[in-house]
Amino acid sequence: MFVIVNKKNNSIATEPSRRQSNNMYSTAAAAKAGITRTIKHYTKAIEQVAEVVANGEAEYMAPMYNIFREATDKDLGRTHYADKANYRVMDSQEYMLIEPMVEKRNIMTGETFKESINTPYYLSASSETYWSA
Repeated sequence: MFVIVNKKNNSIATEPSRRQSNNMYSTAAAAKAGITRTIKHYTKAIEQVAEVVANGEAEYMAPMYNIFREATDKDLGRTHYADKANYRVMDSQEYMLIEPMVEKRNIMTGETFKESINTPYYLSASSETYWSA
């Protein structure tokens, strides 16, 4: 199995059109195709916003505006999302050896703990949704 890795922070990159599905690919070629789909998706959003702005409307009038922000927002630190050089394909077993851990604070106890950078927010003890179930 293979994964697409974001080179900026070594997290598993999620293909925008596959957000709710598995981030694993059966072959390296399938993962490379996922990178291509990701770049096309973000490029389409950037072009769509440019077209809306060229027509004299505000950026947020474009249907793909949120995706555009995801790929270009400097405040969110995501200006690298539409760059093909930002992604690499790795075997999932190799990735497990380098998967970064981040330090977070448990909102119930205040203690700090480490968890995978890929832990969804709602499954982290640092989120309110984790404790409100």
